[in-house]
Amino acid sequence: MYINHIVIKNFRALEEINCDFGPRINVIVGPNAVGKTTILQALRLAKALLAPRSPNEATQTLISLGAASPHFTQRIYLQALTRDPAKPIEIRCTYTLTQNEIDTLVEGKSQVVQDIVMSRLGQSFANPVSAIQFLASPGGIEASKKIGDELDPIISELRTDKTILVGLKIEPFSGQIKIIGNPFAGAFIGFLDQRLPPNISIFSYFPADRALPIGESPVQIGAADTQQQLEAHNSQPQLKYTRLKNMIFNTIVMGADQRDSLIAEFEKIFKGILRGRRIGSLGVNELGLLSVMIEEIDTNRKIEIDNLSSGEKNLTLTFLLIAKSIAEGGIVLFDEPELHLNPSVCREVLKFMLEEYSTPRDIQFIMCTHSPEILSGAFSSDGCELYHLKSTKIISKVGKRALDEYSDALAKLGTSVSESLLYEGTILVEGDDDVDFLQIGFGELLKRYKIKDLGGRREIEKTAKKLQELETKGEKVSPIILILDKDDEITDITSSAAVKILQWKRRCIENYLIDLDIITELLKNNEIVKEPISSEGDVSNILRELALSQLNEIAARKAYSEFKYQGPYLQVQDVENKSFQDIASALFNRLLSAKESLKYNEKTWEIEFIRSCNDKKRELEYVWEDKWKELCDGKQLFDDFQKKGILKISVSLFKRKILQHMKNSTSENWRLVESLLKELMISKSET
Repeated sequence: MYINHIVIKNFRALEEINCDFGPRINVIVGPNAVGKTTILQALRLAKALLAPRSPNEATQTLISLGAASPHFTQRIYLQALTRDPAKPIEIRCTYTLTQNEIDTLVEGKSQVVQDIVMSRLGQSFANPVSAIQFLASPGGIEASKKIGDELDPIISELRTDKTILVGLKIEPFSGQIKIIGNPFAGAFIGFLDQRLPPNISIFSYFPADRALPIGESPVQIGAADTQQQLEAHNSQPQLKYTRLKNMIFNTIVMGADQRDSLIAEFEKIFKGILRGRRIGSLGVNELGLLSVMIEEIDTNRKIEIDNLSSGEKNLTLTFLLIAKSIAEGGIVLFDEPELHLNPSVCREVLKFMLEEYSTPRDIQFIMCTHSPEILSGAFSSDGCELYHLKSTKIISKVGKRALDEYSDALAKLGTSVSESLLYEGTILVEGDDDVDFLQIGFGELLKRYKIKDLGGRREIEKTAKKLQELETKGEKVSPIILILDKDDEITDITSSAAVKILQWKRRCIENYLIDLDIITELLKNNEIVKEPISSEGDVSNILRELALSQLNEIAARKAYSEFKYQGPYLQVQDVENKSFQDIASALFNRLLSAKESLKYNEKTWEIEFIRSCNDKKRELEYVWEDKWKELCDGKQLFDDFQKKGILKISVSLFKRKILQHMKNSTSENWRLVESLLKELMISKSET
């Protein structure tokens, strides 16, 4: 799993930020005290409160954030977490699950149900034996059945949309903590975490205040150390750094395979980043003390691990913990990885993490840093995403082309940026803009095809059905590809041998033009805009606000449709093969039904309609905050953007420039469309 989107409002230093994350390494930079660590703390808090791994995780996390006292745990001081005590705190994290994790949820549904029942009884983490009587009672059976029935559609939906929203809203004065989004999302994440052995976690926080172990420390092995293993993942992450020898010797006593695995991890670290060293002996020295010896290859000099430099010990400890305590597909929050490291090592850290942990083991890293070397490494690596937290409400993704913003970020850190046949078939699309999109962006791929505008979706679907009727009669049909917008309707036409159907996965073709990196680059050009806009954060905010402004109309349409009013208009069955008398009677009854369906007076109806609209809009907002670039009406978005008076050029020319830049830079959106078209080409060639 990985976190692909976050929303944080009124939490500590942050007023409101909204950000997408990538599945590999995400690096956040910015000036001191702007709120970088606060992002990690928000993610950590949401996990602790909604998907805890241990009974103490929520309490210990609140204590570490200053919102609870270790001496008076019955009280929490949520005002300590707010930026503005008069406003609520909101933290929303959208997780993307893997197919294996979804399969695990399906297989473990009965355990998930039992966990939720126990939680609602106030018995989270209690021994299931203590609830046998209740679970076997009529009340317990009914409660389990009800929860199981509620889970079925949610798990079913996960098969097509693998994202779940883990969100909470905190009212500082009342102390109320409410779940936002899927009420079972936390239980899902918690179940996936709790099924692992105590020393392994899918979620772990590495704080900046690393107290590296010095000298001999007491070592507990086995059950006596279980609780510390659990707490070290998230609720008391500082324990990680005092448990180096615990972790090593716990691994050794688990058997020869685990010992060999540990030595292999040591060798990986020494070969990849601390070159010139290798693991020596693991055991007890002549003084009876636990000992881990490191050898210098050139000199054969042996060094006790306690005597390594702070930087060397930090790297060894950190990467051993990642290797031995983070599950495949896990998430790591990492604050200031550069601590105790010299610049030359910092330059290699991201590459090592990406090649040895993130990519092969599908681990997502979200880290904050002040290091120019790590920043530079993130900017130049295709597996890393770089974010610039500029203020309490603006976080910008620093694109590979955004040199001005990259330079600005470095300056704040005190450094600088020194076809054989004419046509193989016909592609039918819905409008002129769609033709331009395909010809400009993918002319080489589609050069063997004639691209035509058929004037709208209904005409395209009508043509497809006629062609497929001819196919079923055995007539030869020239190859044809139909490309449809998604809109709010999934087409019922399926591909046949000659007629292939592609429906965009986003609302319309313009939605693929919402490429913030490229739009930001274009909006810096005085020939395109009246006043340059240099920050991707500003561009994102403008476009996002325009997209969300579409919700009023959508919410109103959804609310009105649920009233299910009888329409007064004439229908075929009212007049077909009937006399005037029968027609008059049918139409009068229809008019009467329409009148009777309006059961409210004007004022009451308005109140009810507005309430329903607000409810629908709130539901839509939670989904759109993460997926507005896919769900909004892209055509309307660009038209509304032009109406703001920012552009010097026409909106059509602006869209063509975006597309050309997408093609030149082979941007993510361009590659996504290319993959859909190539898949269509492959399926056609196979028939």
